[in-house]
Amino acid sequence: MLFRRAAGFGWRTLSLSILMIGLMFADLHYRYLNTVRNVLSVALTPLQYALSAPIDALEWLQVSAATQHQLSTENTQLKQQVLLMQVKLQQLINMQEENSQLRALLKSSERITGQFQEAKLLAINLEVNSDEMILDKGAEQGVTVGQIVIDVSGIMGQVISVTPFTSRVLLISDPRSGIPVQDDRSGFQAMILGMGTERPLSLIHVSETADVKVGDLLLTSGLGMRYPEGYPVGVVEEIEKTSGEPFMDIKVRASAQLSQSRRVLLVRHDFSVEQRKRMIEAGLLPYAEKSSGAKL
Repeated sequence: MLFRRAAGFGWRTLSLSILMIGLMFADLHYRYLNTVRNVLSVALTPLQYALSAPIDALEWLQVSAATQHQLSTENTQLKQQVLLMQVKLQQLINMQEENSQLRALLKSSERITGQFQEAKLLAINLEVNSDEMILDKGAEQGVTVGQIVIDVSGIMGQVISVTPFTSRVLLISDPRSGIPVQDDRSGFQAMILGMGTERPLSLIHVSETADVKVGDLLLTSGLGMRYPEGYPVGVVEEIEKTSGEPFMDIKVRASAQLSQSRRVLLVRHDFSVEQRKRMIEAGLLPYAEKSSGAKL
């Protein structure tokens, strides 16, 4: 039984082999199977596309991911370049503004009668009710307590302490600051007090009959001998008269750019012996100045 099955299988295999050889011979010499091959090729085309679709999709995803990563990297690099260019542009703008301030300081120095030297702002004291700034010049550069500080527009403050290489300046906006001033138009004299950061100065003890108007320029009067005469302090910005009150409420806008100036001038004025004597008697000179006899 087993022998019969094996013999039958052998004959069938031999027959199929002969048939295949015949077909190959006929196709080789007579091209009888071209039509059949073309029909089968057309019929199998959708299957070929279907089988290749996942591979094509995978390749597309790989290319898309690589492109997205490249675009993201280029976008990050472009943002960094833009930021760098913005920083450089801001530096150029700051340099231009600083050069403009230096030119303006040089021009304003022509009106100064005493000795002066240029200084640069290092820091600003941000404590409540304390308007001070630190400059990059100190005792080693000849700075002394009592020197006034100005910018291109007017008085900024006065040196209150020095170290070998820096100096601390009390700004006129500080509540501890008081400056005797004179109205440039009418000659009326009064006192200006600081009212704190970003607030107007205040002209105090001015009666309703005083000749003061909005827009008047107020200059240092020289009284008290802390500030030399003739430097711009501020401009009258607002005048309020309250019924029943003996004095007017007068707000003054500082002439100096207190929160913007980075380049300033330290001014030293030589007072006469008599003036220094009166200043010492009035307690206007610090102890170090009295002891050393150094000039303001």
